[in-house]
Amino acid sequence: MAAREYPNNTKEADVERSTKDIRRDIAAKEENISKTVDQIGERINEKLDWREYVKSYPYWAMGAAAGLGYLASRMFLTRSTPMERIMNSIAGEVRNSLGGPLVRAAGSGLIKMTLMGIATRAAAGWIKNATSTDAANGCAGPQPQAEPDSTINPK
Repeated sequence: MAAREYPNNTKEADVERSTKDIRRDIAAKEENISKTVDQIGERINEKLDWREYVKSYPYWAMGAAAGLGYLASRMFLTRSTPMERIMNSIAGEVRNSLGGPLVRAAGSGLIKMTLMGIATRAAAGWIKNATSTDAANGCAGPQPQAEPDSTINPK
């Protein structure tokens, strides 16, 4: 090229270059730049392709997924109000104070505990009914039954 023939005199080198040479150089540079941009785009796509990372590093991918899931669950976790915290504390204390019967009832004795509760309720209802009937009749209480050879004098 002309620039090599006249290294010290750049003005003469510029004049002697034809427009064809300049256009050819521009086209070559443009092609070189477009190839470089395409290569950079391909590298970016390779780096951003998560499927390749999962194939290459499956355990890291599982750990990252678990960590992101945990963080997402913590973001959507509702916080309790002060009143709810107080009520939960009271409920916990009540549960702990009833721990004995509830622990026994949780095992095989659940049916026994249920039947015992039903029997107790029925007995309480029977006693309440008997006392309310006696009070309505004016009786002081149940009278003893006299048997034929007893010494109790029925009146």
